[in-house]
Amino acid sequence: THATAGGVIVPDAGATAPTVDASQPTTSLQVRLTNGKRLLVKVNKTATVNDVAAAINASGDAGTDMYVLSAGFPPRPIEDLAKTVEEAGLAGSVVNQKKA
Repeated sequence: THATAGGVIVPDAGATAPTVDASQPTTSLQVRLTNGKRLLVKVNKTATVNDVAAAINASGDAGTDMYVLSAGFPPRPIEDLAKTVEEAGLAGSVVNQKKA
């Protein structure tokens, strides 16, 4: 997944979703997409935010505009895409896709 500074993600229709290792702890994230759809993404807790972005891109519903992911309340943009899902506090949470 190609990302620019500040956590801005470039949509990539050719992306492949990360492989989930069933022998490791997993979690599910609900992603609210810019098109109004919701996407359930299952990943290992050690997967990176970049892996979540790859799963969004691979779904075919990422759209064509660059985007950022935000989470928490109030929602804050996730700028460090190298953090794991666990480090970013995303395990079991809702993540929002917003146009950059």
